[in-house]
Amino acid sequence: MNNQVEAILFDMGGTLRRTVKRAREEKHAIIQKMIHQLDSNVAVEEFTTLLSQRAKAYKAWAEETHIELNESELWTKWMLPDFPAEKVSGMAVQLNQLYRESIGIRTPLPESREVILELFRRGYRLGLVSNTTSSVEVPALLKELEITGCFETVILSAVIGKRKPNPNILLEATQRMGIAPEHCAYIGDRVDRDVAAARKAGFSNAIILRDPNKPAADKRDEADLAPDYVIDNLRELLGIYPPRLSPQPEPASVYDASLSTMWAIKTFPQLTDFFEFARRAGFARIELNHKITSAMLDGIDLDAFQFSSVHEPCPADVSVDQLKQRDWLISSTNEENRCQGVQAIQRSIDLATRLHASTVVIHAGHANADKALEKKLRALHASGQRESEEYQKIKAQMIQIRADTAKPAFDAVVKSISELIAYAEPLGVSLGIENRYHYMEFPNPDELDILLSLAASDRIGFLYDVGHAETLDQLGFYPHEEWLKRFSPRMIGTHLHDVRGTTDHYAPGLGTVNFDMVASYLPQSAFRTCEFQTFNSPEEVKSGLRFLAEHGCIKFKN
Repeated sequence: MNNQVEAILFDMGGTLRRTVKRAREEKHAIIQKMIHQLDSNVAVEEFTTLLSQRAKAYKAWAEETHIELNESELWTKWMLPDFPAEKVSGMAVQLNQLYRESIGIRTPLPESREVILELFRRGYRLGLVSNTTSSVEVPALLKELEITGCFETVILSAVIGKRKPNPNILLEATQRMGIAPEHCAYIGDRVDRDVAAARKAGFSNAIILRDPNKPAADKRDEADLAPDYVIDNLRELLGIYPPRLSPQPEPASVYDASLSTMWAIKTFPQLTDFFEFARRAGFARIELNHKITSAMLDGIDLDAFQFSSVHEPCPADVSVDQLKQRDWLISSTNEENRCQGVQAIQRSIDLATRLHASTVVIHAGHANADKALEKKLRALHASGQRESEEYQKIKAQMIQIRADTAKPAFDAVVKSISELIAYAEPLGVSLGIENRYHYMEFPNPDELDILLSLAASDRIGFLYDVGHAETLDQLGFYPHEEWLKRFSPRMIGTHLHDVRGTTDHYAPGLGTVNFDMVASYLPQSAFRTCEFQTFNSPEEVKSGLRFLAEHGCIKFKN
């Protein structure tokens, strides 16, 4: 019967985790924090009773209507309608989390992580659909367990506005995953909600995890609500769903692009799981970023994967932060430190050679390590004060400091890059000089011109980082398009991501970058790397990839 199951969707509460009620004293201590945040003098006991009554009333309404409100609506309309709505709305997420914490301690079942990972590795597509008043709790738990990337979609009632047993919440998940309901199974703990929703949605299987601390669920004797299986431990799923004999899930399209391991950190427990996600998502290659250590690579058959590039210092056995603290940078004016910086990049060149990767991405150090002024500038920008006198004063001060301090450090960069070109050339590895996120970092456009003149285009090129160019444009330093107009012919590769304000590494389509403009300058030969931070969901990663294809920044792989 399970041969047709391709996707397994999970409930959260009662299924992947359980809740234990807090002691009265603990609950009151947390409620007191809420009272303090609200700047109220209401008595703890009175406020606790009030919130409990209102929560019960809301729950009854939600169960009757199959509607879930978001945190703002819940707390302004039901929980605290007698407080100023604007004030409550602004802190609704935090208030909701405090209240949920006051009710009980939520702990994942010890086998949840292992079972999810094993089902993912067996080739099943996974999703999560849960009734919850919190929009943030589930994503935080998945991140804590390092299994975020296993779930193609996460549907929360507080976000979507529907709740089980309404089958539409499950059908929303299947639509997002692009899979027919009859190829899906749902794992929950409530017959009246979970089995009922799965049956109405047309799922192939509905499985109930029995809680030994609770009596048997009601309505189990009704034939149409009888679960296909009743289990006492999630590990029993591994006997129900064996490794898939058919080919592992294949992407609908394969894109001529790489996914940076930036998104792997804390998203998966092992790099091989990340590599599998990238394959399923449609990425043809991988870029190893500067968080990957030798230990992470140990035991992996790296010949089984394709790599476009290595971002130094990878392997990061000496981390980026340590290199900066020790001044082991290729811009260091201390010769011994500069040599240590060169050696770190040489190790990356060696790894690229081993992986048959064409390019090593290089950060060229900085003119000045102090970021205090830039932090002030970014804070002013975030508060809408870019045109203020204070902003312009700080910006002018930064420009002057860079001009006064850059030359000795940039001379060290030129020397270092010359040595690295000589090291990389016989190994057939090219160097990609990346434009940077911080103003004091090398290179600016004129400095890049000098560095690119050190060797031919097959030995050194421009690694165009879209988000960095956009951010420094937002801050008022270099026009984004200047990098493209001047250096498109020397572009060796790209880092593609979006920007909100001055924060980058969002999936494309979530920010303000003009990717149509970007696409018009990208040479066909330049490799494309999607460099996304882990705050992007798996759905956003895939959507960003499609967005780039729709806007001409990447193409399908031949």
